[in-house]
Amino acid sequence: MATDAGPRRRTRAETALAIESAAIELVLQHGYADVTVDMICEAAAVSQRTFFNYFKTKDAALLGNALPEIDAERARVFPPSTGPFLTEAIGLIRVDTEFVFDDERLFADRIRAISSHPELLARQMERLAGIETELRQLIGARLELQHPELDAADRTLQTDFITNIVAGAMRFLGQAIARSIESGEPPLDQARLGRLIADVLPRLG
Repeated sequence: MATDAGPRRRTRAETALAIESAAIELVLQHGYADVTVDMICEAAAVSQRTFFNYFKTKDAALLGNALPEIDAERARVFPPSTGPFLTEAIGLIRVDTEFVFDDERLFADRIRAISSHPELLARQMERLAGIETELRQLIGARLELQHPELDAADRTLQTDFITNIVAGAMRFLGQAIARSIESGEPPLDQARLGRLIADVLPRLG
């Protein structure tokens, strides 16, 4: 059984990083279904007890602890705003930037692992469920202010549609950030995202 022995005691951040890195590397090598907690513990040189002190499940180690949340300031100004609807709706969701940029290679590898395994992708999308109610409320409030001609049924339908587009856009943004890290190109910022949406949406109608 693996132990936590080493030349010096790891910090909590170092231990968490070692576990996450081991989990992601193993999934990329062997596939999601064939990786066990025991394998992760051995690769990270930690005990099972230590693993479960940091992560409740294998999936948690693979996805990381950073959870999406609604940006309070952007939420305050979103309903009455007359700016680009979809771009601003996507901008409502905030993920701790340390999750991306403290270890860029880990982030890129994590996105590759998630994108390559439907089970992980489903778990990642489930994380959006924690903020989905608030996101729907904000989108619905903006539609009600800007389009009072919509009846309740149409407003609900459009709210659901936009909310699902935002969820898909978050997956796309994660993949785009990972590609920029691997290629060394500038990341897709809010301005470039806005231009992309403005270019693409008219072609979909």
